[in-house]
Amino acid sequence: MTFLATGFQQVDHSKDQKKLVRCLSNIRNHPFFRSVKEESFQLLQISPGDIILEIGCGPLDDVHILAEQCCPGGLVIGSDISSSLVTLAKKATHTPNLSFIRMDGQYSAVREGVCDAVREDRVLQHVKNPEQVIDEMYRILKPGGRCVLFEPDWENFIIDGIDETVTRSIHNFWSDQFACGHVGRKIRRFCLNAGFIDVQVYPRTMIMHAFKEAEAIFTVSENAIRAASAGQVSQKAAEEFIAYLRTMDQKGLFFGSFTGYLVSGNK
Repeated sequence: MTFLATGFQQVDHSKDQKKLVRCLSNIRNHPFFRSVKEESFQLLQISPGDIILEIGCGPLDDVHILAEQCCPGGLVIGSDISSSLVTLAKKATHTPNLSFIRMDGQYSAVREGVCDAVREDRVLQHVKNPEQVIDEMYRILKPGGRCVLFEPDWENFIIDGIDETVTRSIHNFWSDQFACGHVGRKIRRFCLNAGFIDVQVYPRTMIMHAFKEAEAIFTVSENAIRAASAGQVSQKAAEEFIAYLRTMDQKGLFFGSFTGYLVSGNK
């Protein structure tokens, strides 16, 4: 079974791409993530005629929103490491000022200084060298161009579990499966090192009071089971962890939170 923490690193080789697309759909439809997306669009300060690169576009409608905002005369380039996700995106596209390209962090297909804005949303957590991607974002922007990024730092993912040691072990296991699960704390430094100025960081926190919500987006039970299989916790501890969360949910006492970092900068 595809694991969300690692599956987006090799979507084209996944045996369960539907699970990955379903995860993207759940996030797109969640009020918290919709709000963050809308804020990221505003921070881009898009004008008609702008050329925009969307990094990690997937099959979502973010690129269509950007395409509407840069009309008339603008262009949005949707890029993704996955050929299958790019294919899905192309099939759902009927917008003339929108194009797609498969790129794996090396954006040589985009000329230096050609874009007015670059946006990425939860992509760098899946990249082993996110600093290189941010350097490329800087290179392809025009002077005065703007970047907006949104990334988690998975040590800020919180669940009120039955035992602090078990809960911490399960969360650390989840965080460590990402290519760069701690990228949230590093983005500002990476942006400044790349040459961006006016770098601003906006923490955004999602609060969860329902276990079902945490399961749909963060696969909490699967994380516990996988942590047990990897020897991070015992099978009994994992089962007790899941049972406790379900009991707390039934009593209306479940609590979880997720914090991501919305970052903007200028060239």
